[in-house]
Amino acid sequence: MGATNADGSLTGRVALVTGGGRGIGAAIARTLGGRGAAVAVNYVNSPEPAGEVVADIEAAGSRAVAVQGDVGDTAAAERVVREAAGALGEIDILVCNAFGPTSGIRRQPAVDSWESVAAIQRRAAVQLACTLNCCHLVVPGMRARGGGSIILIGASGSRAGGAPGLAEIAVAKSAQDTLGLVLARELGPDGILVNTVAPGLVPTDANAGEHQAAMIARAEAEAPLGRVSQPEDVAEVVAMLVADGARQVTGAYLSVDGGRSLGMSLAVG
Repeated sequence: MGATNADGSLTGRVALVTGGGRGIGAAIARTLGGRGAAVAVNYVNSPEPAGEVVADIEAAGSRAVAVQGDVGDTAAAERVVREAAGALGEIDILVCNAFGPTSGIRRQPAVDSWESVAAIQRRAAVQLACTLNCCHLVVPGMRARGGGSIILIGASGSRAGGAPGLAEIAVAKSAQDTLGLVLARELGPDGILVNTVAPGLVPTDANAGEHQAAMIARAEAEAPLGRVSQPEDVAEVVAMLVADGARQVTGAYLSVDGGRSLGMSLAVG
């Protein structure tokens, strides 16, 4: 599982962050690198942002490499893991942040059309493929070394049904939530920790546009803490869970949304 670090650092660890070139994934990669981990930054179509993340990690004194590939595809996932391990060493920390393309997602009732039914099925399949492919590939090595840490990036609204018209996201993330519990039970005896970190609304380029300001205002009004999370807020929770201080934490689901999901749960209770 890499070095044992009582000070919370990740020196001696190797991390793979899928979808690590932008937004939340980039913040996670930078934060893990800043704590001393060597980080493989996975991306699909944008080498320049991924390269900037790698440069930032290297400037902080850690090793990093950008690895291209759609981890929802089996062959591409195998190549990503092989290149990451070849460049940095065997993977101790896997952060499953990849979600597949977001450009086709639009609001639509779940069962009002065959189009929406098919979209939900596709999104759930893509999400599970991105997660399962990587877990399947890194778990044998973690077992052989006596442990590791897997973090699944969820969505805090999924447990309350998500936003109206966005069943595509809620169902996919809910399926991943259940997978996280299954993996925590199955892999615990091997010393492998599996936890889910679930952001709420986080302003990134993925949701940038004319409606972003209105979404942020609504989220801030609904959150007990009165603010939305930033990518770095999510990254800090991930770093906490993969550090030695959390070695007794597995199967956890941590919402990082300023408490907004508390109100969502009450609303549907």
